[in-house]
Amino acid sequence: MANNFARLTPISVVVGRKKEILELPDIIEACMDGERQAQQQLYQQFYNPLFAICLRYATDHDQAKSLVNQAFLKAFQSLHQCKDFKAFPAWINRIAVNTCIDYVRKEKKKRTAPLDDAAEIAIPSSVLDKIAAEDLLGMLQKLPPMTRAVFSMYVIDGFKHAEIAGHLGMSEGTSRWHLSSAKQELKRLIQDYGLL
Repeated sequence: MANNFARLTPISVVVGRKKEILELPDIIEACMDGERQAQQQLYQQFYNPLFAICLRYATDHDQAKSLVNQAFLKAFQSLHQCKDFKAFPAWINRIAVNTCIDYVRKEKKKRTAPLDDAAEIAIPSSVLDKIAAEDLLGMLQKLPPMTRAVFSMYVIDGFKHAEIAGHLGMSEGTSRWHLSSAKQELKRLIQDYGLL
């Protein structure tokens, strides 16, 4: 009977046991050797954090999933460039951000406006603390793609306006305008939420 149980043990349970044994450096080295199970384990381990990054830039969940997959493909192709396994999470996050930036750059529509004097809109942190993360992400998803990208790059990922301008092919003034526009729209959405 014990032999029958062993044959009926779901593969996910067996794989789950093996996952607990491997540490991140071992997984990465196995991925560099082309081992599919290690690649799957790495994918599962980092999917959620990368999805959260990509969702900030994407127009919907499907686009975010596509961006995650593109980021993983780039990561698997350049694993040999990651010299410090302790820095791997930051390294793969950066690949995801850069993948999203490439996506936004390709999708952007040309528009011009007088943008050098973008007003600064402040949203009190006490208000933001009262909003659920999912609701805030939903509000962010309502922003136009380029505005959402600039907001994410500046506020969340820590890029400066000069860097954003360089990555997205716009002037610093345009980057500032998009940030201001994002803050205005988020403030309006928060007011609709009933917290301002």
